[in-house]
Amino acid sequence: MTKVRLNLVGEQIGPKLEKSSVKNKKKILAAARAASQDTIEYVEQKAATDIAGAGKFSSRWNLKGDKSEGGGFIKLTFSMPSKPPMKHWRVFEYGAVIHGKPLLWIPLSFASDAQGIRARDYPGKLFRVNRKSGGAPLLLGGTPATPKYFGKASVTIPKKFHLRSIIQDGAKKLKLFYTQRMKANG
Repeated sequence: MTKVRLNLVGEQIGPKLEKSSVKNKKKILAAARAASQDTIEYVEQKAATDIAGAGKFSSRWNLKGDKSEGGGFIKLTFSMPSKPPMKHWRVFEYGAVIHGKPLLWIPLSFASDAQGIRARDYPGKLFRVNRKSGGAPLLLGGTPATPKYFGKASVTIPKKFHLRSIIQDGAKKLKLFYTQRMKANG
């Protein structure tokens, strides 16, 4: 085995290189952690704007980022952590056609007491009326009986969210965030 010894003006450079690499490792790791947090904040902010612009979604609809470390890697994970969990976010991310069994009962906009309540859970008795004009059947309830729901065989939900694109954009910005953090740490 051959050993190589480098000297600069009579001083060994090995210990200096070792000390420098430890210092740089800490600087690099700090920049990577900070850039990861910048990415999470960027994605969360963009996702919140996207969801708010998609319609009447409550504050429960929010994308949250999480950072973990292990095995020399920093891992970012994004999810909808609401309680109860938002299982149907994919419908708004991809769009979908939802079919009734045989009909979907949709609350009429002016039936304020039916909003947010499934027809089967409506407090009080409902009865079905098939219209002579051939329009959508109605469910009526209350005294006097007023329309509460209309029936449809299916509804098409268009794509409203762009969360995957936002996460991909955040991943592309990670390099920029890292470069900015390295420059800031001098």
